[in-house]
Amino acid sequence: MCCYLLQCYLFHLYFQRGRRNISRVKLGYVLWGIGMIALLEFFGAFVHIFEVTYDEKNFVYPYKGNVHEFVNALRRNEKPEVEPINEYKYAFILTQPQKCKENADDTLRIVYIVKSAIENFDRRTAIRNSWGIEKRFFDVPTRTIFVVGTHRYDQEVEAKLKLEAGIYKDIVQADFIDSYYNNTIKTMMSFKWLVNYCPNSKFYMFVDDDMYVSVKNLATFIRNPANYPFYLMESRKVYSAHKREIKQSDLMDYSDINFNNKSVTYDLKSKTSFTEDSTIHESTNNNSRKNNMHEKQEVELNENRKTENEYLLRLFNKPTSNRKRQLLDFELPDDIRLFAGFVFMRSAPHRHKFSKWYVTLKEYPYHLWPPYVTAGAYVLSKEALLDLYYTSFYTKHFKFDDIFLGLVAKKADIVPFHCEEFHFYKKAYTKHSYTYVITSHGYGDPNELLQIWNEQKALGNA
Repeated sequence: MCCYLLQCYLFHLYFQRGRRNISRVKLGYVLWGIGMIALLEFFGAFVHIFEVTYDEKNFVYPYKGNVHEFVNALRRNEKPEVEPINEYKYAFILTQPQKCKENADDTLRIVYIVKSAIENFDRRTAIRNSWGIEKRFFDVPTRTIFVVGTHRYDQEVEAKLKLEAGIYKDIVQADFIDSYYNNTIKTMMSFKWLVNYCPNSKFYMFVDDDMYVSVKNLATFIRNPANYPFYLMESRKVYSAHKREIKQSDLMDYSDINFNNKSVTYDLKSKTSFTEDSTIHESTNNNSRKNNMHEKQEVELNENRKTENEYLLRLFNKPTSNRKRQLLDFELPDDIRLFAGFVFMRSAPHRHKFSKWYVTLKEYPYHLWPPYVTAGAYVLSKEALLDLYYTSFYTKHFKFDDIFLGLVAKKADIVPFHCEEFHFYKKAYTKHSYTYVITSHGYGDPNELLQIWNEQKALGNA
């Protein structure tokens, strides 16, 4: 009897321990499952389920309607039927209103807009001593402008900036906090300044202050984007006629001043735009015109553009022995809408929450971005600048400037033009690897920028 009772007790004890072990296993599985769900949610796996498929033809982004008529009205200084939904009304603290008016009768060729952090005094000085030299070529009039925000609680930095602006008169400052997530504000305030104070240039190049830029290659690129740099590779001699450069004695000695020393106190129905296959993309606005005069002007201009576009296509495909010379002598028409740089065609939003570029479904519901140009360096023709600027009035603000301009370009029917020689990363450097490079990212060291630029200039590539 005792043996039987002992066996029953031992069986009961074993059974209880077994149940506890099973419970622990079940609890472990439950905890593991909860952990995996939390991890997947953190990495955005469930968000992807609810994303809207990006469809180029059916894509909409607030303002959800055709904006071309409103943009046209704004460009004509008329009141649009629908009020803008997004305006950047920050005040300018430093304006430099005369910067582009020194030669008011002459059209500028290129204006460089450098998006700079307010504290990067050394980088700005290096740019002024290298690719930002305004009188590099006498027959290519340019301007260089640095755009910054504010450090409201750092009076020392603000004082140094005002001293710098007083000496060089090339700094535009607007009243917003200078930070990474305010880069869209910085970009659009740059647009605003250009439209109001510097409308007399054919091209505008936006650059970060840690970029190497070859102004020579850029000048060659904007003459013939569709064929750069391939026609140069056929014969370097074609571009052997060097432009006369100014002497060092003509330049202001920027190195004498050390700022780190703390003791120093769209108007018409059709617009031309490049596409990836180097053809001309025309966007049509089907809205009816309100007055016959605008319709007549539109028909006349469209006929002119049709003729120009046919000439472009013939020139790009003309198999003649003089083609290289014709390509070099080629000049883009004034109404071209060029938005060029390194283009991402099928990039997806970051849905994992630890990412610096995390985007919620509320901010952007689609699974892909529209085509956009990386923000480090890109070039705009005047028509593209104006259409993007006024279309931004009807584009909901987005915190990343390159994505925002991609959204604006999509609404304006401007197709970004891709060029491999706009390097958004730091291209590995050798003397001859930068022959055709237009820009390269990652030159935050001013001394390195000066060294590379001077070497490439001596080789005739900068």
